[in-house]
Amino acid sequence: MNKILVASVLIAGLSSSALAAGPKGSSSTLTSALELLKLPGENRRMVVQVQGEKYYTQFVSLAFNEAQPMSLRWKALMAAAEARGPKSTPDLVRAGDSSQWFMRNAALIALSEVNTDEAQKLAQKLIKDKALVVRSAAVEVLEKSSSPEVRDLLWEELNQKYNFKNAHSLWIRHQIVDVLAKKPMDRELKTFADLLSDSDTRVHLPAVRGLERLTGVRLSDKPIKQTALVDMWKDYIKKNN
Repeated sequence: MNKILVASVLIAGLSSSALAAGPKGSSSTLTSALELLKLPGENRRMVVQVQGEKYYTQFVSLAFNEAQPMSLRWKALMAAAEARGPKSTPDLVRAGDSSQWFMRNAALIALSEVNTDEAQKLAQKLIKDKALVVRSAAVEVLEKSSSPEVRDLLWEELNQKYNFKNAHSLWIRHQIVDVLAKKPMDRELKTFADLLSDSDTRVHLPAVRGLERLTGVRLSDKPIKQTALVDMWKDYIKKNN
């Protein structure tokens, strides 16, 4: 009840601002959409939930307007998704093809909230994106899938050249191994074991977690340095395989 009351007050304020701006029309509506997007996050979401459909066209227009700042375009795309839910899918998919990384990133996040199937499709494409932050967002979306095909894709991406910089492993590789280690498959035991010798020490601990889940074995229940634990697992693998 309190949220509805607050939203009503906010909507009344927006309507008054629009009327004060001039005669009714597309320009006054757009002004209200801009004002709505400038509200604090929680207030903005409350208004969008109540009257977001009214501003949907303007949200989309602002999101794709390259003259607007990145932060406003991001908010506009998110507001469009909140306003129309699954019906916003076509515009979100279009944003996923944008030449600008933040639009692709926002599209992934928004689709994961309103259309999980389309989010998975886009994530499988954008995991190869040129922008690291977009690839990382794609991994987060793909984490929600349990299909063997997605697991194979994640393993394939782990050692792609674009996930290294000057021969140094980028942090997304740690993220990928961490996702894969949560529900490891029996056929992956050797792959997790090989990661214990990876040059990036950040992948060692999630690799250990994957091995623990696969074997049901914990080699130490006491606090221990990562290097010592990894060495223990290397010895265990050597003796048992």
